[in-house]
Amino acid sequence: MKRRQFFSASIILAIFFVAGCSGAPSESSLRDSFAQQLSTNKFIKDFQRNGDDLTFTGPGAEGGTAKWRVHIDTAVIEPNSEPPRGTTTEAQPYKGTVTSSWYSNDTIVRPRGRESNLPIELTDNGLGQECWAFWEAAQKRWGW
Repeated sequence: MKRRQFFSASIILAIFFVAGCSGAPSESSLRDSFAQQLSTNKFIKDFQRNGDDLTFTGPGAEGGTAKWRVHIDTAVIEPNSEPPRGTTTEAQPYKGTVTSSWYSNDTIVRPRGRESNLPIELTDNGLGQECWAFWEAAQKRWGW
């Protein structure tokens, strides 16, 4: 019986070791990175995160200052079959896409065509209603 328990425990540990060392990112790491990227925007204040809801004060969609709420709707990771110019699929093996809903003073701001309709200050660090990041394998982090 002890041998069977040891074997089962060894298998479980091996699975956790392989999963932890594979370097493959998770959807939660993409969501966390999106939130971190938003929190570092120099134009926002009072950033708070509660799960997939992010709140802050920043430039308003109609000018002035607004209270913002961003909800992360989806985070999807797929193999990066077309790496950006100057890199390789080995260096950036995954592309993560985040779709989110942005509310300025409780009014949703919808994109129109290729335009996000968000204040330029809020898109300054690469985020919008639909944005993507590449997994930087060497640093084990998302690059926006």
